[in-house]
Amino acid sequence: MNNDAHSVIEVLLSLRVNALQIAPELRKNLVYEIIRNDVFLLNSRAKNQFLLELLAIENASLRHALLSLISIVASTLKGVEYLLCNDQMIITTLIHILKSIPANEDGSVNQRFLVAILQKVSIKSDSIPILFDMHLV
Repeated sequence: MNNDAHSVIEVLLSLRVNALQIAPELRKNLVYEIIRNDVFLLNSRAKNQFLLELLAIENASLRHALLSLISIVASTLKGVEYLLCNDQMIITTLIHILKSIPANEDGSVNQRFLVAILQKVSIKSDSIPILFDMHLV
């Protein structure tokens, strides 16, 4: 693993650990800070590109760290709106990742994170047709 990936993993895990160490009622404030600081660069000129590129990297540690943080961000309505602020491509990508998990990894932590994220983003009605179109529901 190169140093860049290792650094990104450390930052993502640090953010997740911080989120889990604060009281649940205060966790939304951390999510709001993540959004305000545009950690996933969704409000940049590149739109979803940074997050989609991170999700495409086939590195188990990176994927675990990224999915765990996305799950925390998706735990608030504002977080879901942030994740979907450009389009629904993130949902589609998460579904593709979920469907690519081998049967012998059923129940894996990443699989549970993916299911949790997809369940959380379903609060936005425009995400439901994608779940149906991709035969997830």
